[in-house]
Amino acid sequence: MELGEPDASGRRRPIPIEGSEFEIELDYALAAIGQKTEVNFLDDINEYATDGKLEVNRWGDIDADKNTLQTGVKSVFAAGDGVSGPATIIEAVAQAKTASRSCHQYLMGLPLDAEQKEFISRKDNFKELTSSDFLGRYQNQIREEMPVLPAEDRVNFKEVELGYNGEEVAQHEADRCLECGCTEFHTCDLKKYSTQYDADQKHFEGEFHAKELDFSHPFIEIDNNKCILCARCVRICKEVVGANALGLVNRGFDTFVAPSMGKSLTETDCESCGLCISTCPTGAITENVAFKPGPVKLDTVSTICNYCSVGCEVEYHHKSEFVWKATGKEGQVNKEGNICRYPKFGYGIMNDTKRLTQPLLKVDDNFEIISWQKAFDIIVDEIKGADSDENGFFAGARLSNEEMYLIQKLARVGAKTNNISSFHYIGQGRWYSGNSEANVPFEQIKDASRIYLLGSEVNMDNAVVSFMINNAREIENTPVELVTNKELSALEHKVDKTVKVKSYYHFVKAVNYYLIEKGLHNALFIKDNCNDFEEYKKDLAKENYEELIKESGACCRECIEEFAENYNKEINAVLVFSEKEVSSNVSRELFNLAMITGKLGKTANGLISLKEKNNSQGLFDMGISTKNGVGDIDLGDEKYAKKLAKKWNVDELPELRSDSMKTQLNEGLIKKFYIFGEDPVGCATDKAKVQKWFGDAEFIMVQDYFLTETAKQANLVLPAVFPVETSGSFTNTQKNIQVFEKQFKGKVDVENFMQLVHILNQFTETKVESVDDIRKEIFELLSDIEKKENYQFIYTEKDNLNKMFNHACDFVVKYFDEKFKEAFN
Repeated sequence: MELGEPDASGRRRPIPIEGSEFEIELDYALAAIGQKTEVNFLDDINEYATDGKLEVNRWGDIDADKNTLQTGVKSVFAAGDGVSGPATIIEAVAQAKTASRSCHQYLMGLPLDAEQKEFISRKDNFKELTSSDFLGRYQNQIREEMPVLPAEDRVNFKEVELGYNGEEVAQHEADRCLECGCTEFHTCDLKKYSTQYDADQKHFEGEFHAKELDFSHPFIEIDNNKCILCARCVRICKEVVGANALGLVNRGFDTFVAPSMGKSLTETDCESCGLCISTCPTGAITENVAFKPGPVKLDTVSTICNYCSVGCEVEYHHKSEFVWKATGKEGQVNKEGNICRYPKFGYGIMNDTKRLTQPLLKVDDNFEIISWQKAFDIIVDEIKGADSDENGFFAGARLSNEEMYLIQKLARVGAKTNNISSFHYIGQGRWYSGNSEANVPFEQIKDASRIYLLGSEVNMDNAVVSFMINNAREIENTPVELVTNKELSALEHKVDKTVKVKSYYHFVKAVNYYLIEKGLHNALFIKDNCNDFEEYKKDLAKENYEELIKESGACCRECIEEFAENYNKEINAVLVFSEKEVSSNVSRELFNLAMITGKLGKTANGLISLKEKNNSQGLFDMGISTKNGVGDIDLGDEKYAKKLAKKWNVDELPELRSDSMKTQLNEGLIKKFYIFGEDPVGCATDKAKVQKWFGDAEFIMVQDYFLTETAKQANLVLPAVFPVETSGSFTNTQKNIQVFEKQFKGKVDVENFMQLVHILNQFTETKVESVDDIRKEIFELLSDIEKKENYQFIYTEKDNLNKMFNHACDFVVKYFDEKFKEAFN
């Protein structure tokens, strides 16, 4: 039999196919019977109905409005087979939903209107799919045979299908799935507005182009079949990112979006920022994931990015705390809602099944799970069992302010030592601490008359700031000038002028020398706002200008002098530099340069310092230092030291040492290590040297998300929680304190700050119930810190670039950097 053409009622009647008859042998034959709606209750209802009449249609089914399912009796609604005739259960369920909605409207006295028909774009609306559409494009895989109950055993109510024999078979069968539907089903703007305006996809049928999907980029997938040619991806790539990696190809009906020169996106200047994904209103450009995503309605939480120091707000879209994707939120810093590649594609670390969730103790070279209390007791015993200064505490730049504060308090109150530092900054000199002072706010970048990038691959390391800079260049026509020591900088195609040097330190010092020697300094600004200029001028005059030029590696004297004069004359000059690329003494000399030219601290004028990690600034503010306390105040200040001691209920603070933490490490004076949120072994530039620090250690404790290379050498490992699993605050590179709240329950029972509170309580009573209690204590210590009235000129004798760790000594950054690099190999 086959279905014939629709009759007058719209139904397609079955018609016989000649020669298709066949016979089969069987023991039993069950006759299928038709179904008919029983309506013997109509008269009873109609006898008492006062607002209409219940009737049946010509097929004997209950007559009801197909949109609202209201019958002739206005207070009666019908659904299911009684209205449609024999149909499927799912159709009955759908009708029940419609009827219940109408019932609600009726009871609330609202007008009855049908639920708006949702616009669904289907491939079948373009053409009927056949096997030829799939042959050669997909692997042919035979369906796995489902084990079933033997026929002779089916005289009961047991399940006939027994399920696949093991997870491997089930997984293999699941791999047959080609697509579960568009990932943007719940977020697509085309679907949203087509539904709103009741669009019909088949109303204007005609020709169409079928495009192959482009999976060549490991993070970005392009499907031109879903593209509406809005060109938002093209514009954002040009006007915000500055990569110009996408363009419109051909004209008219043949137009489509493609990477530059028709190449793969990986062969263009694409920076893998993901903004094209963020701005696409449909599913034409989406994230290229390793699994088969489906149109799942996700829950959303927001937090602060824990990668770089810009301080962007991020939204994680998850199901049961399994993160599916990350998007930007219009935040305090990223007001446009833009984020870079790190949070956009770096969320996968939170789904990694190797995550640590319980304390681990090394026993005979193997780790064993122990209780939290036992872990805390071990740490306390180790601290008490050593001379004070044999203990060393290290805090990572990804930790919250509250966690950092408790770490330095534990060291000074519990272990009675000032051996507190961060591997991230160790051996880097002292001038990173003040380079965020009087910085140009990010929102003033657009007001600059010229932007200088010195020692900053800002588009790769702090890309959201790069977006602001490029947008100013594109929209405001702001010239951008690059000073770089790289043979090939990733920024060269995005700037108007490039100056190549070998040494940033000697270049900046030569510029300062020239400006002062020629009397081009801003004497009025210096007199009113700065101290110790004459001493600086005297020390700088001792330098050999010709030697500075030579050591800078600049092409010629004129290059340096032209830069100096142009920068000095520029009305609104903003100079951006990155701690990742320049030494702390370079940042100090740049600070001197901004004072010499009178630009420091003025509107759209001066410096923007970009730190490496989300809370690098917090390390200085929270006292992660051997010599400075909370607020970056010198512990040699007796008044301040007494205030700390009183607040912490101790007689006095530990004595300051003259030697640095780096010296103590090199001399093997640190015997017991307490490392929070850092991976010095895994991130070391000289691994052998760092290994030597730990070689003779008596005890090593590490708190981290995973069993890092450093954690593998530890005696005790504590699991850490992600920012989204706790509450706290980060201080971004511009000293903006941003608070985040706990969003996930998380996999670790005890949050980072409470782990520290439990340990600290063994030494002093610490009444802490929440992060707010810790923050209150911090603010009380910071409340009466006097603000410096004048800026200080400080002369530096030599460069001190001595980077000992990559990835800011953070496993999170290392995790992403390595996976990102691997994806393109």
